[in-house]
Amino acid sequence: MSRLSIWGVEGIGEISAQDQLGEIIADSCRQEPNGPLLDNDILVVTQKIVSKAEGRLVPIDASDPLSHKQLVEQEAVRIVRRRGDLIITETKHGFVCANSGIDLSNIEKGYAALLPIDSDKSARR
Repeated sequence: MSRLSIWGVEGIGEISAQDQLGEIIADSCRQEPNGPLLDNDILVVTQKIVSKAEGRLVPIDASDPLSHKQLVEQEAVRIVRRRGDLIITETKHGFVCANSGIDLSNIEKGYAALLPIDSDKSARR
């Protein structure tokens, strides 16, 4: 019988630009009670943690809730649709997503997280 187990890795801490994310994740997995990563395991990593490690946080005006909208348009190759404050775009990567994938949640106030430049290259690291 096949089995699927999902567990979160704890103890990674705050990631900063130039951190060696692969090493940090591997070290944290070795400390997990569920054991280290094994062959054929699948590891899911959020875009935000990769963006932080790759220095893809950019300053925005913390006092203006719409200040990231200029970044949304800069990161887009095409605006698919606008509805209120939401902009659906096609990114330079070919993704169709809200606000060009720009993330404002759970990061330092006054910053926006942009998508990694090359997510395939990021995954290989």
